[in-house]
Amino acid sequence: MGRLALPRLFILNAASGWSPLSRVGIMHLAAAAMAMILGPSAAATGYTHFEARHTHSITITPDGRTLLALNTPDARLSVFDISNSTNPEPVLIAEIPVGLEPVSVRARTNDEAWVVSELGDSVAVVSLSRRVVIDTLPASDEPADVVFAQGKAFVTCARNNLIRVFDAASRVPLPSIAVEGNYPRALAASGDGTKVYAAFLLSGNNTTILRHQDAPNPPAPTNTSLPTAPKTALIVRTSDSRIRYTVLDRDVVEIDATSGTVARYFSGVGTNLLDLTVHPQTGDLWVANSEARNLIAFEPALRGHVADHRLTKLTISDGTATVYDLHPTLNYFVFPNQTGLNTSIAQPTGAVFSADGSHLWVAGFNSDRLAKVSSATGQIVARVNVRTSGNARQMRGPRALAWQQDQQRLFVLNKLANTISTVSTADATVLSEVPTGSYDPMPAAVREGRGFLFDARLSGNGTISCATCHLDGDVDGLAWDLGDRGGTMDTVIGKNLSLHDETPRTRNLHPMKGPMVTQTLRGMQEGAPFHWRGDRPTLQTFNPTFNKLMAGPELASADIDAMVQYLLTLKHHPNPYLRADGTMPLSINGGNPHRGKDLFEIEENHCTTCHNLPPGIVANPSLTPVPSPLNNVDLPSTVGSTQPVKNPSLATTYQRFGFNPRVGQVSPTGFGMLHDGTGFALPTVHPYSLSGLSTAQDTLDLTAFMLAFANDTAPVVGRSITITAANATRSETIAELALLEGRSGALAGDLVARGTIGGKLQSYVYDSPSGTYIPDTETAAPLARAALLASISPDDALTFVGTRRGEGVRLGRDRNANGIPDRNEAMPRLEIDKIATTDLRLRWPAPSTGWLLQWSTDLDGSWRSMTRRPGSTGTFRTIDESTQSDSARFYRLNRTW
Repeated sequence: MGRLALPRLFILNAASGWSPLSRVGIMHLAAAAMAMILGPSAAATGYTHFEARHTHSITITPDGRTLLALNTPDARLSVFDISNSTNPEPVLIAEIPVGLEPVSVRARTNDEAWVVSELGDSVAVVSLSRRVVIDTLPASDEPADVVFAQGKAFVTCARNNLIRVFDAASRVPLPSIAVEGNYPRALAASGDGTKVYAAFLLSGNNTTILRHQDAPNPPAPTNTSLPTAPKTALIVRTSDSRIRYTVLDRDVVEIDATSGTVARYFSGVGTNLLDLTVHPQTGDLWVANSEARNLIAFEPALRGHVADHRLTKLTISDGTATVYDLHPTLNYFVFPNQTGLNTSIAQPTGAVFSADGSHLWVAGFNSDRLAKVSSATGQIVARVNVRTSGNARQMRGPRALAWQQDQQRLFVLNKLANTISTVSTADATVLSEVPTGSYDPMPAAVREGRGFLFDARLSGNGTISCATCHLDGDVDGLAWDLGDRGGTMDTVIGKNLSLHDETPRTRNLHPMKGPMVTQTLRGMQEGAPFHWRGDRPTLQTFNPTFNKLMAGPELASADIDAMVQYLLTLKHHPNPYLRADGTMPLSINGGNPHRGKDLFEIEENHCTTCHNLPPGIVANPSLTPVPSPLNNVDLPSTVGSTQPVKNPSLATTYQRFGFNPRVGQVSPTGFGMLHDGTGFALPTVHPYSLSGLSTAQDTLDLTAFMLAFANDTAPVVGRSITITAANATRSETIAELALLEGRSGALAGDLVARGTIGGKLQSYVYDSPSGTYIPDTETAAPLARAALLASISPDDALTFVGTRRGEGVRLGRDRNANGIPDRNEAMPRLEIDKIATTDLRLRWPAPSTGWLLQWSTDLDGSWRSMTRRPGSTGTFRTIDESTQSDSARFYRLNRTW
């Protein structure tokens, strides 16, 4: 385009052309609004999610110019420009679709990032310049983090106690590393790259369970009106002389990055290890952790002090562990303790060192604060509130940290608010807070209710939240005795279903209930009653815990209702033992789960009498119908209990392995499958007799079926495959895509495809009835699989992802659910006003999200993003520009997503 008379400014307001600035204003081409054609015939479903366990969800590229952050609810990697030293706000420049429930991102180069999808059991390799996933690497169950060392990528796979290894450049799988511990998650690499460290989230604290048969009689109640308490199991130290087995204290594992072998394990670090980082000079390892106080019995004794929040320094030379309490002077017996409420650093989940190693910053996830800690003394020298006003409904939840050293800025990913705070490390102040992405699908009511589970400021001293034990809405791997010697009796109704007796009976519950393992808060949609003894008729009846255990006030009714609304959105992960098509394999650990299902349904085994069958499995119609038990409080003696206990769901049985209390055996955990932490041998776990089992193979088969127990999240949910021109015609690619398509429908979920076609961002949702992919625009027709794959050029990539039913349209066609397909969203109006002889003001509507102001001096050259902080005039965002440049300048609003 030739030179024009001043002013040489042009703006693009529609795809069809440019408008020069005239003496009177701007010519604007408005795009007509378009109605959305109907996609797959799917009934709308309520919002659900999995409360992804973030590890390292924010990072900076090696050149220090780009910030990468996970918008987990929207399943996208957000890319921010942070190159402008005068702008405290990261500038959102791209939002790249990745796998479902992303929890960790690491930059391998300035243009390549790896994103770990916890739900999808995979790692997405992302090209930042192309704004697309270029490869998807399968991992084992529940991958958690990735780190690079010696030209390799190391990925923790938590549920399998495994570290997957890939060649970082070729992405070829290398031999995996089995580790002895419980649930490895956060990773770090030594400064020289020779060592990789992994922390075990559920590492335990050298406590285990003594069976009630071997335990002493309980102490007398302090409430003299109470009867004698039932004899229960007892939580003891693993060193107790009555314990005849070994419980490993494996907290951190050190991997030789060159050989890919375990070098050593570290102990004495903590109970729940949430992050770790390496000192840049000494090479010592600092671990953010909480230490549970579950050895202390009874709720009144634990009130206000359930856990200690700590940093532990591991001296690499000799493995010595030095513990620094983050609340060393707190008086835990004063309620309310305003000092604690104003200063606590509860549940430290992120830690990052300064370049000189003089101090590190720690994120207090449950307290909405950051702490600046001296590495010389381990003491806190400064704090920053990332929530300066509001209550739990406005909770931020600082989860992960990234430090821009040259600008002395700390970027904080607030998981619960889904925002990024910029903090000045020079004066410990919050400079700005921006959304992690341009859209968050989580309903406001769910987001607000979420805070009540995590907010430690609701406790009497700022150190406890529900999530202290229910980590990310799940478990802590421990048992607790929250009984009360001064409590009162309670009653529930139960049937003796184990004896096939349908008569309702009153069960008397003593307040001295003994140890009970922490239960997950996921998958509670089946309904009441709740808790191990069925003594909570509704979730709202947990409200007294805020006072009795947390030493704070009970929630207002509207607040506890909001928390319950959030809790009912949490779902279980798919069962990893099932095939992707939802069927059981032919063999699991030497057992046949199909035959095991038959054994489960045999009436003489009584399994279906007490436990619900998995979703979609119907009891054998040839047998006498049996009731479908749901949370029944059964006859205690039939399961070897001394008190009434609810028949639990078997959906999480596969997660609760590892405990082996046989004499001389070794266990990675001190607690087993039953309510009190005992029980370890499937299929019965408890002493109830299964007369239908006559051989060892029967036992193996029934155990295999119990391991494959399904829940209502199909195995295909989260499953991903990235298709390029290089692999589009391969038989294995076609087979995988056919599997995903075959599971798209009422029985499993939806299917979306997201990536680039012809170098342009596009997405599709699969319509199962027609067998076609419907694009995110009204101007293009649906495509059959063959046509879609044929359109992938050598520079393109499409990632196909299975989703929960009802989520396909949002993820693949109409992101903000406003009825307009994504590519038909109207571009905001960009205008220019003259404000001085040589200055002009660009402006666009302030509510507009997902649009980036860019400029160029050559339409054939590259576009540059505006990295200055926009101003505000009325309802507009504004940036002022000078017209004194010799070159023509072009402006546009470019979609970030």
